[in-house]
Amino acid sequence: MELSLSPKETEVRPNTIPDLKVDATFRKVAKNAITFAIWKIDEDRLEAVARSQFGTFYDTCAYIVYAASLTGHYATHETITREQKPNVVLERYIHYWLGRNVSEQNRSNVVHKIQELDLYLGNVAAIYRETQGHESARFLSYFKSGYDILSGALTNSPPRPRLFQLHSRKWLRSIELASIEWSHFNSDYIMVLQTEGLIFVWIGRSSSGIERRSALAWVQKHNRGSPISIVDDGYEQAMSPEHKELWNSLLPLNKRMVCQASQLVSDSGDYNVNKFRIYKCNQRGRLHLDQLDVGMPAKDDLSDAHGVYLLDNYGQSVWLWVGAQAPQADALSAMGNGRAFVKKKKYPDNTLVVRVLEGHEPVEFKRLFANWLSVWQENSRGHKPVSTKFGKLDAHSLCERPKMAADTQLVDDGRGERVIYRIMGDQVQELPTSKTVVFTTNASYVVKYSVQCATVIPADLASVGIKTVIYQWNGSEASAESIARADKFATSSFEALKEPGMFVQLYEFDEPPHFLQIFEGKLIIMRGQRSEVFYGGDLKTNAMMETFLLKVYGDASYNSKAVEETPLSSISSKDCYVIKTNHVWVWCGQSSTGDAREMAKSVGALLGESSLVLEGKESKEFWQSVVMYFNQTLVINGNGNSCSSSTTSSSSGAGSMCNGSSNGGSVSPTLSNNCYLNTSVPSKPRPPVQLFLVWWQQSTLRYEEILGFEQQDLSADCTYILDTGTLTYVWLGSQALHQERYTTIAQNYVQNAPFGRRSATALAVVRQFQEPNVFKGFFESWQNDYGKNFLSYEQMRKDLGNSVPSTCSLGNGGSPLLLNNKQTDFDGHKKYPLAVLIQEMDMLPPEINPLKREVHLTHDDFVSVFKMSFYEFDELPKWKKTELKKQFKLF
Repeated sequence: MELSLSPKETEVRPNTIPDLKVDATFRKVAKNAITFAIWKIDEDRLEAVARSQFGTFYDTCAYIVYAASLTGHYATHETITREQKPNVVLERYIHYWLGRNVSEQNRSNVVHKIQELDLYLGNVAAIYRETQGHESARFLSYFKSGYDILSGALTNSPPRPRLFQLHSRKWLRSIELASIEWSHFNSDYIMVLQTEGLIFVWIGRSSSGIERRSALAWVQKHNRGSPISIVDDGYEQAMSPEHKELWNSLLPLNKRMVCQASQLVSDSGDYNVNKFRIYKCNQRGRLHLDQLDVGMPAKDDLSDAHGVYLLDNYGQSVWLWVGAQAPQADALSAMGNGRAFVKKKKYPDNTLVVRVLEGHEPVEFKRLFANWLSVWQENSRGHKPVSTKFGKLDAHSLCERPKMAADTQLVDDGRGERVIYRIMGDQVQELPTSKTVVFTTNASYVVKYSVQCATVIPADLASVGIKTVIYQWNGSEASAESIARADKFATSSFEALKEPGMFVQLYEFDEPPHFLQIFEGKLIIMRGQRSEVFYGGDLKTNAMMETFLLKVYGDASYNSKAVEETPLSSISSKDCYVIKTNHVWVWCGQSSTGDAREMAKSVGALLGESSLVLEGKESKEFWQSVVMYFNQTLVINGNGNSCSSSTTSSSSGAGSMCNGSSNGGSVSPTLSNNCYLNTSVPSKPRPPVQLFLVWWQQSTLRYEEILGFEQQDLSADCTYILDTGTLTYVWLGSQALHQERYTTIAQNYVQNAPFGRRSATALAVVRQFQEPNVFKGFFESWQNDYGKNFLSYEQMRKDLGNSVPSTCSLGNGGSPLLLNNKQTDFDGHKKYPLAVLIQEMDMLPPEINPLKREVHLTHDDFVSVFKMSFYEFDELPKWKKTELKKQFKLF
């Protein structure tokens, strides 16, 4: 597929690079320093924004933001400029932000100016095109306390009442509106009406608790001593007569019309699981784009260091990747090419466009690719992995150092007590204590593990954070009934804990390090058809009568397990196997490591007296035994008895069942066909850790990423996901709503993982004030008591002297839309004045059901008409409701 782009607007300049002279204002920026700076462009003037004004923008202007930080760190508007040595590598980002009412002249000027700044910095910065209301996560991360957008039209106007629109959960955005009209109101927003002697704070019924708290804090910060009156959406008539008179003079209640905007899906959280398209840019007179024929895009697809590639993330974002050897003109014109592409594809004008340079790609770009390990290496931590043999020092270190625990994902050294339950169908069976643990793929298992801290020092115990872990393991052949029963048993066990604990749900193939460590790396996973053999009597006796081959994965106690291999197509020189015939053989490939051989020997010892067999030195007894019991010879690397090294082509027992064809098993929808991908030791590269604020919007889970996260970003009335690449944590704030839906949240997220990797990962649930060390260690500095002085919205409101009406109280600070079905049926509808609703049927707005007009009344109007609340009305017999509606012309 080929696209030809022909730019027309002034902001798009793909083929013309002016003779650039760097503005003197830019030359004041230290080239090799950690810094943060903002410039404003107003017509032909470029002026530096004072630090005190960082976070304040005018909607008629364009702005340039420059942020430079050490690799892996994040700059903010509070970053202090610090010079670095010449050999220190910095991450550099240039953003140009366009206000909603920016002029074409300002659009053109800002494009020219970013080219100057880019040239001055040596063409190594990533460039982001930002638009008001559609800013990138990185741009938002610079202003963690929120930012204000003022109306340029009111800049020189005399003092007058002003209206502000406040919204967004993580970073509160306040937008000053040029006019005071009901059309600006929306039930998702908080509106602030500032008058000379009084400030009204109007609370949209669908706004979240965190938005309400942030809005009240914003009002208090900007208030100069005026009293504050809080007005609830739909309860405006409850204002005092004086306040109502003032309100009516500016916003007449008889013209009230407020939209219910939850039905409008916002930009945040729309991830496309990396099925984007890649184009190669070719300059042939005009710009041509040749689409690459690739399935899952990989880093290797960007193969031409002299070229430019365009990545189209289906209209959500457009990325321009410029090779390290590409001409400077191509680097400077890339943004223009991106904008031309947006216009050609008729994408929204606010589509994010980003230019990145080879070798300087931001993490947001790198994680789009499943195989781009350079980003993972840059983000891996400096701790060495804990040694295979857990001695006293190692166990102490895990207790004392949360960062080490997080790196290795080991809560402790695995020596605590464990109780194992096997779930088949609706049967739950507690297994006897044994050193030899065999799981079968047709069952689910629940393991209750008691954490064992190596010290009794209070600070260390507090650092570990939990005393129990509930693990739920689902085999690849486990039936839907078994998994559902295991879900119920595991979650009820977690809910019943009287002490701090963590719940981890995982599927076969996704065992995290600590789960394997509690079995000392000797967990044996057998095919489901062997259930009767291994659970019908003495394990070791029955095992001695069986014939099977186990492939041993891993080389340490925290990444090893033994999995039955079938069919026996070939074995690999890189791996170790335990082969059970009339004897136990531990066969080690020529290229296997010493540590892997030790783990294989420890598994073999569980099954009885074993013999070590090295590739190329097999005895005649070994080969005869294999042929006799397996009725075939073992093929090494698919080439008979050759010793050439290659990767294994065999399928594990579970691997052969990945397609769900075995015994009618019900395979988890999150499982990938590439089953045993997660067998690397923790010290190897893994994806960068990401934090997301998540919430339910109707039945859709929404995400908002928090770049450069810290503990202070976690709010007690919210739910978050911390994605570590090996484990997806769901953090439940102590005041968060819908805590019972944590597994749904995690599974929904995992199935739509927002960067290039297979979707199956283990899921963990942690509660505020009960975080384990493996979670806390991902935060730079963790304070165990942080958040205990949390003030809810209701408490903040009470402190301001405003009571919450009992009919609209939000319980734990959430939305009334989520409390019960009756309230959803009432508050979830767009509200109209009574005069609109009593019109003839053909005059009604299209979204109104003529038989349900009453749900479109505000609470105040409803009570005024029916002399009762909607909830009282809803309890009436159907005939009575119909009679009343006819009486008031609402039927």
